[in-house]
Amino acid sequence: LYMTRHIKMETTLGADGVSAGFKRMLTGQNLFISDYTYEGPEGTTGTVALGTDFPSKILRLNLEEYGGKIVCQKSAFLAGSDTVDIEMAFTKSLTSGFFGGEGFVLQSLTGKGDVFVKAGGTLVRRDLKEGESLRVSSGSLVAMTQSVDFDVSMMPGIKNAMFGGEGLFITTLTGPGAVWLQGMPADRMIS
Repeated sequence: LYMTRHIKMETTLGADGVSAGFKRMLTGQNLFISDYTYEGPEGTTGTVALGTDFPSKILRLNLEEYGGKIVCQKSAFLAGSDTVDIEMAFTKSLTSGFFGGEGFVLQSLTGKGDVFVKAGGTLVRRDLKEGESLRVSSGSLVAMTQSVDFDVSMMPGIKNAMFGGEGLFITTLTGPGAVWLQGMPADRMIS
């Protein structure tokens, strides 16, 4: 959205070059990244205000609080510290990739520091206990800790699948770990 005076923006391929840029592209991000540095007088600060591509909540997570890794839906990452790497995480099965609403490639955010991810509509955090399962609408997953198991299954019952409004498939998340869900995924907002 905006940046205050004395903020310097530099757009590059990143420290790891073209190969890291292509990996970012596969996770729904840009080939290039922008770094923002404050170069004002000592003892003063600046501000960079971020926006999203659709009406969203912005969630700030510190990776160190979650074991150095968070797994997100494709394109959820908005910004992060320069010590954060965006890597590919893959769904376990073909069914999950084709029908799970998240696709085959998820984003694995690793490293130290803060990340900002976006979520459409209402944002819900659930802390799952060991073995506790939560079934969620496909596309509603924003992020999860690395200990959460992700799977996709068919919606039981033909009437549920045809007339229930959730579609043929449902995503099952099994703890332990934290999950963040969104009430209005971008694809539903657009349609």
